[in-house]
Amino acid sequence: MEASELLERARSSARDPEDPLEILSAAIALVPELGGEADALLDLAVRRAREAGASWIAIGERFGYIRRSARRRRFTPAFAHRHLVNRRMKRDAACSFCRRPPGPRVHMVHGEGGRICDRCVALAGDIVAGLARRRR
Repeated sequence: MEASELLERARSSARDPEDPLEILSAAIALVPELGGEADALLDLAVRRAREAGASWIAIGERFGYIRRSARRRRFTPAFAHRHLVNRRMKRDAACSFCRRPPGPRVHMVHGEGGRICDRCVALAGDIVAGLARRRR
């Protein structure tokens, strides 16, 4: 089915068939039924709403986006998830003993159970050498 036919279908199910934002809302409601054809319908509905003078803010609100200040925008659930994933990745890449993060001057030895940085390797070598001297 063509996008224009789908737009007519959305127009017929809209509360106000003359309001482009209502047609956009009806098109958004049709998305689960359409699958791959939904993108073309949404593109056309957004284009028609813009041609009719609708602002990007009003269009975004129909999609469920809320206008927020830049300061509050970065604390959305998606940002929080990405932030936690990044923290976990950094934590998992850090030295298992001292939690020193990897970097260009930090050399890591990777093993099955974790990682150890060059400082901790040197410290472990000193500890083992001291234990060996005590036993003699």
